[in-house]
Amino acid sequence: MRDIFRLSLTLVVVAIISASLLTGVYSVTDPIIRERQEKDYFQALEEFFPAIDQFETREIEGDRFDLVYDQAGEKLGVMATVGTQGYDGKISYNLAVDYDGEIIGIRIISHSETPGIGDVITTDNFQEQFIGKGFDDPIRDGEDVDSISGATLSTGAMIDGIRRTITQIGEDILGRERKAFDPTEIVDGIYQGSVEGTHGPLTVEVEIADGIIKRVDVIEHNETEAYFVDAYPEIPEKIVEEQEVYVDTQTGGTLSAERIVAAVEKALEGGPVDKDDGGESNE
Repeated sequence: MRDIFRLSLTLVVVAIISASLLTGVYSVTDPIIRERQEKDYFQALEEFFPAIDQFETREIEGDRFDLVYDQAGEKLGVMATVGTQGYDGKISYNLAVDYDGEIIGIRIISHSETPGIGDVITTDNFQEQFIGKGFDDPIRDGEDVDSISGATLSTGAMIDGIRRTITQIGEDILGRERKAFDPTEIVDGIYQGSVEGTHGPLTVEVEIADGIIKRVDVIEHNETEAYFVDAYPEIPEKIVEEQEVYVDTQTGGTLSAERIVAAVEKALEGGPVDKDDGGESNE
């Protein structure tokens, strides 16, 4: 019994000493890491906005947006510090957008994607697809930009995240307005559209009757169920209630919510399907 007590006491002492050492190391290294991160951030600002003189920081729902000005006080653009859920964890990145609402640069701050596969998001070949894309571009996988075969989840997450971020910059920072959706301009019928989801296609069916969106159904999905239940049926209900495709997608399953909206948008860009003949979805 005495030996067990002595061993237990020894383990407690070792644990206390280890915790103290870790705390001491953290207190020394943390300021150095933060200083380095700030230095890298300022270098990125100067790289994307060579004429920068000052910037104004705004925070929206925990994300950072720096509105950049030149020496004359003219707005040069915005750099966002945001994150999106990747395959192996959170991807943190900067997105630089000029005052015309066009992407001029991307910088990955941190990620835990699979080396040699998911880390393709850090390459020039992937990132250059976005340069010049603007607030009015859908930035849709397979049309405006492409996910990378073998790394679909990582690159798809970045595509979704960048689309969400540039929309937020356009609307909340630059004061741009997206063209309103008018269901009365769409021919009555049943429409189908698909987008690439987390583990495969997400397909919706939309019914338009008498110039009104009657229903939106997700007829196929491969999303993570825990997140998908937060987006569905909330997003379809919003679309029908507001008679608007571009509804607020801030839910517990934001990525799934955005994909539902993108699939509805894609569906309504095509013609109605012929239910008797099976038709073809707009993919």
